[in-house]
Order: sequence, then structure tokens, then C-alpha cells
Amino acid sequence: YIPQMVQNNLEKPKRATSTVGHTDHNNDWRSYMRVPNMPGLDEIATDRPGDGVSPQAMLASAFVLAKIGDPTGAREQLRHMTSATDETDPAVGTHAADLLLVDAHVRVYEDRALTEEDSARLKRLLSYLPASDQVGQALTFNHLSTAALHRGEFDRAQDHAENAIRLYLLGGAQFGSLHMHTHLGQIRMMRGDLTGAIAQYDQMERSLDQLDGDPQGLRAICKALKSEVYYEMNKMGDAQSLLTDALTSIEQTDAWLDVLAATYRVRARLAFVQAGLPGALSELAHADAAARDRQMPRLARLMAVERIRALTLSDEIKTANIEMQRIGLDPGKLDANQPQMDWGLRHGTTNVAIARWLVRARRAKRALDFVDLAEENAIRGGQLLSLAKLRVIRAQAHLQLNGRSDATSALLSSIRLLGKQPFRRFILDEGLSLQPVVQAALDGERVKVPIDTVQRHQLSEIMHHWSSGGISSTEGQSRDRQGDSKRRYLELLAQGFSNKEIGRVMGVSSNTVKYHLKQIYGELQVHNRARAVSQARMLGIIDG
Repeated sequence: YIPQMVQNNLEKPKRATSTVGHTDHNNDWRSYMRVPNMPGLDEIATDRPGDGVSPQAMLASAFVLAKIGDPTGAREQLRHMTSATDETDPAVGTHAADLLLVDAHVRVYEDRALTEEDSARLKRLLSYLPASDQVGQALTFNHLSTAALHRGEFDRAQDHAENAIRLYLLGGAQFGSLHMHTHLGQIRMMRGDLTGAIAQYDQMERSLDQLDGDPQGLRAICKALKSEVYYEMNKMGDAQSLLTDALTSIEQTDAWLDVLAATYRVRARLAFVQAGLPGALSELAHADAAARDRQMPRLARLMAVERIRALTLSDEIKTANIEMQRIGLDPGKLDANQPQMDWGLRHGTTNVAIARWLVRARRAKRALDFVDLAEENAIRGGQLLSLAKLRVIRAQAHLQLNGRSDATSALLSSIRLLGKQPFRRFILDEGLSLQPVVQAALDGERVKVPIDTVQRHQLSEIMHHWSSGGISSTEGQSRDRQGDSKRRYLELLAQGFSNKEIGRVMGVSSNTVKYHLKQIYGELQVHNRARAVSQARMLGIIDG
């Protein structure tokens, strides 16, 4: 209703633009893009327009309420502004352009994807905004960039973001301009430019240090998004530290889907590395509760995809399938091809999760067919990081079909896509099943194009991580205890011990032994004790 009312008023230029760009900046949403200090709830006007509050103040109230994590209150403010009047009311007509801008702003924080229709409306709005209103134009490009990101159109999103930065700065809104660095950082990461993403966030932090006021909310956002890049680099300590610093601020004051999804996604993945499936599920239960409390169904769905990821990596194939059915995922279809959803465009998370599930479910041929389609989608969207992950899963599918040459080619293709980028984690996450392929590439077996020095170094680091039981070369830790524990379980298996006997040696219950053995079987891609011992000997984890 609000966009239609606004459009009707925008078609009357003398009304729509009579005061836009000439407002009182002390009581206007533009002022909050110029300074980092967000007012508290007690400082925001929440009365109805009839109570003597100006429409301009109501718009500012809605803008800030959304930004500090209360999009429901923000939407109520917009309803207050329109419910008691019809669309010919001067209070609506005078502020029609601002109403559309703030409505789009609230939509983003309401967990709604901006559509093509929203983009078309925003583009029309640019012709109504006066040249003097650079901040209004900047917010328009800001929203256009967000809409393009929702559709996976990275080139267009980047162009809009750069226009927004330029206009924010021209309008004296440096704080607004710094928000756009988050868009540029996300685009760089999804394109596979990890070092570029870190450089973008580092530049953002330096600029935040020079601002007057207290930009802690935006600084926390920067840390959360930066932590995801560090995870992909396998810098676990850095990722954990940044998240610890940012979590409280984000959970209390932010409702931006990208930020919340990155925060909870990385927390779940770190927990999986440190504590296995129970740790990941515990973190995801917390994220689910947050999604329910905030009424954010898209966040809940993204967390469901993370749950599918954790279950699949733990070889809980049936449970992962049940979760896919619950949220309507079909392993035979590309989620990103459904235009009403933008889940698959988030780093290709959904398509990668489906492809991995197909491989772990021993449906290698079907997995290859799915990966063919998913790769086309990733190439079309410029999602190189997603494409590299899909190539790794392709390697696993070929390995299942005994196509070792194709498996090696797929793995090397993944590595070459990202060049000298310091990726690590997405290969390590897939587990020891990839170790023979990595070793074959290092040995030059079935390699059509010899690897260069950089690629050899990257593969050697990955092999070192596995052979040392999980040492993080970036953190300089001693031998990983979890790796030692797995090796000990395998040694006891090789000696023919029963679960009860293993429990006595390890000082744990039989149920705990069953859990750990299931984890080990999953990593080795086997289904019984004899095959686990055989595979562990072949990989050199235990002695023959």
C-alpha cells in the first residue's frame, strides 16, 4: 500500500519535491547518515502524526528504529503516518520521496528481499530527487546495491555501491559512505578475492577510527563480516576473536540479514571444527531462536542450510534429508533458479550443501549432473568462491566413480580459480576423503598441466594440516588433540577391540565411543570397522 501511495504522489512533482532536500537536518533521517551516534529508544518519536509529531520526525523515527534492530516498530511508524490519511493528504505528498526511501530501508531490516519492482521504483525516484539532495540519492543507490546483491548481480551491485559512496561523501555523510564498504567487502569475498575483502574491511576500520562520535555498531558489523573471510582462510583464531568482540553488539542492535547470517554461520562452523556436530547444532539452535524472536524467516532458512551442511559432513545423511524436505529443498533442482528466493545466492551456500549431500549419499552421478547446473549458475553470477567449492565436490564425486584423473583435474581447477588467494578451509572441511586426490596432484599423477610453485605450496599446506592431525599453520599450535584421539581410536580398532574395551582404554562410555567412531567413518568415507582400518592404513594415519 505504501509504495503505491508514494508512486501516486511522486507523479505530482510540485508536491513530491516541494521540501525534499530542504529539511531540518536536526530532525531528519539524513542526519543519522552523517553522524555515527544512534539515539536510544527513549529519544525517538513514537507518537502518531496527529499527536503533533511532524511527518519528517516520523520518517526519522522509522529509519532509526529499523537501523537499531526494531523493524516492527519502524513499520508501525510508517503505518501511523499513512493509516489516518488518504493519499491526497499533503503530509504524505510532501514527503512522498522520503517515504519511499525509508520504506525500502525498513524492508531490508524486515528480512525482505528487494525485488525487481522495488528497483524499478527506486530508479524512477532518482528523477524526482533534486540535485541538492545528495544523501537522498545516495540512499537510493544504497538500496539499489542491496537489491542487486539479493539477485546475485555483483557487477551492478558494485556500481551502485560506488555511486552511493560518492554521493554520501558529497552530502557530508561519511558515516553513510562507510556502510557501503560492507557491500564491497561481501562482493569481493563472493568473487573469491579474500585478500581484497580483508583490505576493504581494513580500510573501513581505519576510516571509522577517524570519525567523531562512537561508531561501535558499524565497527561490530565490519568485524562480523571480516570473520567470515578469515574462516575461509583457515585463520580460526582471528575469526573467533572478531566474532567474540562483535556478537553482543550485533545481537542487541542489528537486524541486517547479511550480518546476522554471517555471524551465526561462522559461529556454527567454528563450533563444528572444535566440537563436531553437537557443537554446531548447539550454535544453530541459538541462531534459530534469534530468527524466531526477530521474525526473520530467511535467516531461519539460511540456518537450516547450515544444519544440513553440519549433518552431511557428519554423515547423518537421513537426518540431513529430512531437514531438506522440511524447508522444501529438492536435491534434483537448483534452489537459486527459484526467483522468489535468494537463499542460493548467498555464497552459493544452498547449492554447495545439496551437491555435498548427493556425494555423501553415494549418488555420485546425480551429484555430477547437479554440479553441472550449479556451476553454470555460479559462473553467470561471478561467484568464484562458490564455483571453487563446487569443483571440490565434483572431485569427490569422480573419486567415488573411480575417475581419479577427473577427480585430480577438478581439484586443480578449483585451486587455479582462486589463484594466489589464501583459501584453505573449504577443502579441509570436506575431510580426509580428499587426501588421495591432493597427494596425487602433488605427485604429478594424472595431472595434465603441471602445478606451479604457488599451487604446490597450497597443496602441501593442506596435506600438512591433515598429516599433523589438524595443526593450524596460521596459529602455530602444537599437535591437535582431536587428531591424536582419532588416531588412537583407529589403532584400537586395528587391534580388534570392542566398543566396550575401547571405552575402558579411552576412559569414556560406549555411547561416546559409538559417536566418535561414526565421526571417523564419515571423515574416511567408510561404513564399517574393517574398511576404516584399511583406509586409515592406506592414508598413513596408522601403521600397517
